[in-house]
Amino acid sequence: DARVRGSFREAAEIQQSLLVEEPPEFSGYELAARSVPADEVGGDFYDFYDLGEGTLGLAIGDASGHGLPAALLVRDVVTGLRMGIEKELKVAHVFEKLNRVIHRSRLSSRFVSVFYGELEADGNLVYVNAGHQPPILFFREERPDQPSEMELRIGGTVSGPLPEARFRRGFAKVHPGEVLLMLTDGILERRDKAGEFFGVDRVRTIVRELQDRPAQAILDRLFEAALAWGEGRPWEDDATIVVVKRVEA
Repeated sequence: DARVRGSFREAAEIQQSLLVEEPPEFSGYELAARSVPADEVGGDFYDFYDLGEGTLGLAIGDASGHGLPAALLVRDVVTGLRMGIEKELKVAHVFEKLNRVIHRSRLSSRFVSVFYGELEADGNLVYVNAGHQPPILFFREERPDQPSEMELRIGGTVSGPLPEARFRRGFAKVHPGEVLLMLTDGILERRDKAGEFFGVDRVRTIVRELQDRPAQAILDRLFEAALAWGEGRPWEDDATIVVVKRVEA
């Protein structure tokens, strides 16, 4: 039906106009990002915000389902986040407000997981994880008494299902040579022909092997490996990765 095709094209245009094509320059860091929709339009997004004073906002999210309803929900989330952040609202408050908006929405796609962080040039990171696949911070060196990585889990539930939700802030520190990996489950749940997931352990191995390489090389390799795992078949779900690497001083 031409009308349906037209609305999909329109949604794809709306989405393209909203989504950042290239990550911004942020002194002392390399940024790489890519999102591949499973349909003409997707329910994944990533975003960057120049907050001034040596601070960069980072977001990644995944709306339930894909196609048109998910794309429309992404539009609302991206716009809502940008407006809340521009007003310099406290990050937990932005999420509480956004949650109410999504909960009241008439869209059939009503759940969205979002991770949002504010990264300072010195590596301090304040974040909220609203039910999203936890980003992983890969530490620089293996210390016998310390874990080699950290999952950024603190925050709250996915946005949308509950009329009121409370969110907490988490804190982390990105040191020179460390890599922050943000992704959606379209990568992790890519299946081989036996039905086995690509999974987070394969992702961890690749990042560890390439930790000394540029952020873009890490991103490219992850996509190549996940695509090959599914033997080149089209993506079953939207797939998104953001890599943030603090360069050695």
